[in-house]
Amino acid sequence: MRSDVQHRSARGLSASLHRAVLADLALESDARRHSHLGTVPPMRWMPDPRPTTVDIVVAAALTLATQVEIWAPGLLPGVGEVTGSRPVLSVTTLAMTLPLALRRPAPVAVLVVVFGAAVVQSWLTTPTEGLSTLTAMLVAAYSSSAFAGAARAALSAATILVAVALLARAEGDGAFMAIVYGSAWLMGFAVAQRSGQLQRVAGDNRDLAQRLAEATALLAEAERRRAAGTPAPAPSDLAGLTSRELEVARAIATGMSNAEIADALVISEWTVKTHVASILRKLGLRDRTQVVVAAYESGLVRPDVPPDMS
Repeated sequence: MRSDVQHRSARGLSASLHRAVLADLALESDARRHSHLGTVPPMRWMPDPRPTTVDIVVAAALTLATQVEIWAPGLLPGVGEVTGSRPVLSVTTLAMTLPLALRRPAPVAVLVVVFGAAVVQSWLTTPTEGLSTLTAMLVAAYSSSAFAGAARAALSAATILVAVALLARAEGDGAFMAIVYGSAWLMGFAVAQRSGQLQRVAGDNRDLAQRLAEATALLAEAERRRAAGTPAPAPSDLAGLTSRELEVARAIATGMSNAEIADALVISEWTVKTHVASILRKLGLRDRTQVVVAAYESGLVRPDVPPDMS
């Protein structure tokens, strides 16, 4: 019977800790979404600021392809004879492909260089008919929104529109380029938003695992003291809590959320938040997880006895 009671107690305490940690994470996430004073900065996706092997390979492959289109067009299918100045084409296409190696650390700058080189090339000579330069511009457009923040992504969209207006020789050409490059930009923006969501979820999961590990260590220490007959060091300031704060602390220890506590005590959720903040301050605790441990160690709540919320 004793082991069964201990099992139920441990199971109830584990569930309470888990719900307390989740409540802490939910409150922090809500604070990040609604903070307008900048005291709680929102999490956002930050790509690796260093060039990757893939970026270098892409830049090298496109560089090779564009140079072959200029100097040996017969080696590539679908590429017509070069009618423009080969030296000018060679230099300007190098400016369109080599910077792609830096598309992660400097996505908007790379976009400006790539599209700027395309504009200069169209002014100075006749571009080739190959698709390599088009591919390079698509990669730059995609990267300018996928690896940049929202503000810089908007700047890159404006840059693309200006470049299209300068490149287009007819309305049909302009519409085609706007659709093609705009689609690449939109794809990159969607990828960035999704990556930000995944990063926030991963961060919350790591935080949850860390807090549960800390709580498990505290519980293991409490069980060790209990088995050794050593009295648990309950917070001496527990007696300094008001009766209402004790009720809230008991409710937190059972894993109730702020909304559930407000319904049970017939008070507003804002009042519950105020009581929780006061409890943390008086007991010198960091979060709801520590409140759960303190409540159980002090005997304020026992897992096998339902709390009295009347």
